[in-house]
Amino acid sequence: MKSSYKLTILAASLAVILSGLNADPVESSLDSAFARVKETVPGKFSLNARLRYEVFDLDNGNPDFDRDGTSLRIRYGYTTPDFNGFTAMVEGETLTRVGGDHDDIHPLDDAGDGTDLNQLWVQYRDADYGSFKVGRQIYFLDDHRFIGHVGWRQNIQTFDAATAEYSGVDRLSVKSFYLGAQNAVNGTYNKLDAFGLNVHYGFDPAFNLTGFIYDIKGRETTNRNASNKTIGLRATGKFDAFELPFTYAASLANQTDSGPSNLDYNARYLAGDLSTVVEGITLGAGFEILDPQFRTPLSTVHAFNGFADALLPIAGFTNGLKDYYVYAGYTIPVGNGINTKVIYHWFDSESGGTPGQNGGKEWNLLATYKVNNYLSIVAKYGDYRENGGVGNAGAFDKKMFTFELNFAY
Repeated sequence: MKSSYKLTILAASLAVILSGLNADPVESSLDSAFARVKETVPGKFSLNARLRYEVFDLDNGNPDFDRDGTSLRIRYGYTTPDFNGFTAMVEGETLTRVGGDHDDIHPLDDAGDGTDLNQLWVQYRDADYGSFKVGRQIYFLDDHRFIGHVGWRQNIQTFDAATAEYSGVDRLSVKSFYLGAQNAVNGTYNKLDAFGLNVHYGFDPAFNLTGFIYDIKGRETTNRNASNKTIGLRATGKFDAFELPFTYAASLANQTDSGPSNLDYNARYLAGDLSTVVEGITLGAGFEILDPQFRTPLSTVHAFNGFADALLPIAGFTNGLKDYYVYAGYTIPVGNGINTKVIYHWFDSESGGTPGQNGGKEWNLLATYKVNNYLSIVAKYGDYRENGGVGNAGAFDKKMFTFELNFAY
């Protein structure tokens, strides 16, 4: 990986911050300043900033696909006070490159420097029955596998949408949406005609069940084949066994082409995850199986199938995908605690694929540190090693490293 001297500087800076930063006076000063603003102006101002250094190295022989640089993203907004259940919000987003190569932001973030309208919505909320929101908004469902905001990207994904939730029955949540457009992380504006229903019922802590149906239709030539109809179930819960606490999640879904799609397919999705905590160490394992052509064009794809983003099911895989993984997490007792996680993936084609294509393997490392209520540090590393790929993806080795400082109010 190039620019190793920068990584050394960043690592040294992190050590200084963790060992020498006294966060209490900083946090106290910020609390006082924000309290004065709140007393003066009704409603709530919000500010979210992220300074990120990143390296993406794709071993395909073309340096134009590599990224090495720094970017600063700032989101700033205002939410009105409650007026008989009604609130409104406006938020802008500014993305700036700070030195580095000519393409120093991840390809999927490469919307260019500038300022955009990130959110603009009006909401009505009834404490007894639920809420309704219309306008440009951040929106996600469940684990983000099908509808997500891709929050890790510098340019977050939003939707021009009408969304609603009914919560008038204890332990029942009924969410519905209409999405008229997708404001994607790469700066594109994709017109949609998408409807969905998500029904969740919490039977008890050990068993929560969600049923969903999402009918997504692309209204542009460029997103026509993103059109699909997905029907599925998801179960989650926590239970004790062998004197250990366990957490699990399991999903299954079926997807077909829909509306203006030029494709003709019928594909399934299966996923499962089980974890426990032993002597302060989180241990877990899971899998995802996507049939050929199964696609998730509106999801937070970065959260699945490895940090290096070598395998993205936005447009589906010609031979499908099998992703098996194990992970371990531990909080290092330094300062406020450094949360760490190690993940190992091994991939293969779901349908057997082409001879010589046996997927690949990937190591992921994640470390986060919360300095105070406003500041946090995140470091992330992914190392994907190809073994023929999986059809139309994963044909080259790929590495990524990001180091970021976050501020949120």
